[in-house]
Amino acid sequence: MSNHCPATCHSYSLDPEAGFKYITLKEGEKIIVQRGDYNSLVFLMSGNINIDSEERQDYTVREKHFVFCFRAYQYEITALTDVEIIRAHFITPGAICDMIPFNSIVGKIKKINYKFTQVAINEPLDLFLRSKMIYLQSDMHCNHLHRAKIQEMFIIFKFFYSQQVQLRTFYNLFDRNQSFASLVRNNAPRVKTVEELADICGFSIQHFNNMFKQEFHDTPYSWMQKQRIAEIERLLTQTNVPLKSIIKMYGFTNHGHFALFCRKYLTKTPLKIRKEARALREAAAAATTAEE
Repeated sequence: MSNHCPATCHSYSLDPEAGFKYITLKEGEKIIVQRGDYNSLVFLMSGNINIDSEERQDYTVREKHFVFCFRAYQYEITALTDVEIIRAHFITPGAICDMIPFNSIVGKIKKINYKFTQVAINEPLDLFLRSKMIYLQSDMHCNHLHRAKIQEMFIIFKFFYSQQVQLRTFYNLFDRNQSFASLVRNNAPRVKTVEELADICGFSIQHFNNMFKQEFHDTPYSWMQKQRIAEIERLLTQTNVPLKSIIKMYGFTNHGHFALFCRKYLTKTPLKIRKEARALREAAAAATTAEE
């Protein structure tokens, strides 16, 4: 492992679903790309593979080609030869510069006759992937690097692949694209800052702020703070999650810091909020028992 980005660094990721992953398979070996939160791009750097999925059965992908695996489906990949694969995982196409927004081509999706198919890796993309392969083989798993490279990858798609190829490749992503409000609500629990939320939703911070105010009639920071307060209140009143777990989950420095937050926004200490909520539940349960 490289000494430049040790596992003790808070930006170092051992999450197998994060960013990019370098995979080698021997002939006959299999891997599964599971359905879930992440979309995947599978780049075949050498060798040939077979893919079975709900989208297409028994489909051969050739060397120097790639496929897009939509998060709603499961894909079984079988190595037909010894292979080298780079897999990129992402939720949305990333915060690309405002000059080339991905969302600008969604309106043309209805004109596409979609079929799951492979796309050739062109020279600019090949150069990008080979540099990324060096990082992965050197165990460089820095989250900052992964995020930057995801953005760079989509900029390469924008400038070196036609709009028709982009639409055909990412058809499922565009066709089932969430509304902005749904995108924000689904991703907000994953992040701690407005900048992280804008990034994971696939917008520059300026564009994100403008869209957010139009949709929610509030600033992103104010809205996120209200969501945070509401969720902390729910955890205190409706669950038995230990206080120390809530403190860690929401980044409070200690019990005192958490207590100050609760007094300011919920008017009571965490212990008092939980005690009163428990008393209300017990009273309701007793009343129900008495009625029976």
